[in-house]
Amino acid sequence: MSERKTVSGKKVVLLGGTLSIVVLFGITFAFRTFGWTRFVANSELQEGKSNVVYLSRAVIACAGKTGVLPPSTRSVPVELTSVAHKTYASTADDWSDEAFKCGDFRVRDPQRFQYEWTKKSDTEGTARARADFNGDGVVEATYEQDVKCEERAGKLRCGPGALHDKNH
Repeated sequence: MSERKTVSGKKVVLLGGTLSIVVLFGITFAFRTFGWTRFVANSELQEGKSNVVYLSRAVIACAGKTGVLPPSTRSVPVELTSVAHKTYASTADDWSDEAFKCGDFRVRDPQRFQYEWTKKSDTEGTARARADFNGDGVVEATYEQDVKCEERAGKLRCGPGALHDKNH
């Protein structure tokens, strides 16, 4: 709606209502086009980054209980295609390997990443999360959290090493 006002003796037409709607539409369109896509992509990535850190902490907790790093796990899900352009609803049986059970690690929500623990030596290993978001068979996102241990006073002391963001 336009409104006519007199300013210093001249008539001025105000297009406040119409202009506000156009500006609001433009901002909404820009956010929807650029911001929403980025928001969705970042939220998908956050799952893998957070869970790989939780998995490494679970392995560290397990090593604290048992005095040794647990053996390598199978991947959950076993096939990357199970999370390729879709989510995977894991079961308790998927998380039955020692590193998962001992450290009480399990993903309860539908997941977009494949998770695994790889023991490299008696004192080192890596927690890994991988994803194929578009289903083309190529990994688009990989996070790795190193775990490093040393023996002190006859006990294995472990802590997190570097977090690697290997996103493609």
